[in-house]
Amino acid sequence: MQPLPPVESVQRTVLLLVGSYGLVAVFVYMVLETSLLLHFVPSEVVLPFAAALLVTDPLSFAVFVLVTTAGSTLGSVVAYYLFGRNSTRVLERYGRYVHVSPADVDRWERWFHRWGESSVFWGRLLPVARALVSVPAGAAGMDLRRFIPLSAAGALVFDATLTSLVYA
Repeated sequence: MQPLPPVESVQRTVLLLVGSYGLVAVFVYMVLETSLLLHFVPSEVVLPFAAALLVTDPLSFAVFVLVTTAGSTLGSVVAYYLFGRNSTRVLERYGRYVHVSPADVDRWERWFHRWGESSVFWGRLLPVARALVSVPAGAAGMDLRRFIPLSAAGALVFDATLTSLVYA
């Protein structure tokens, strides 16, 4: 039997952790994924699996969505500060590990200025942009008091929609 390629191995590990540790693993995963620290295991893979395992009734549905939204929001604040506010310094040193370059940040920041702060909400609904939208918001100096509610609202809609599809 051949060993799994690194990305598949990480995805399998995440899914095994969710199966073993439930909501705690889901929360930690969401923080890591939206903070760009574990962004090569997409939430579109993990959340449906986790929801299928953990959501069994309306109460578990609400708790699951609350946990995923809280994890996404916390992770987005980490990315906002780490890769947004301090992007130049951090990306020069660690950019190769997270596959984000200063040129990427510049492009995302121009995009953010063009579409405005509401792009934080809408970006949370898009599979690829979900984790990345925090970077230009932080780099552009968006007020954290506006960033957090927009980020949380977008995450809530995404998480509730995806969980609803699985639960149905």
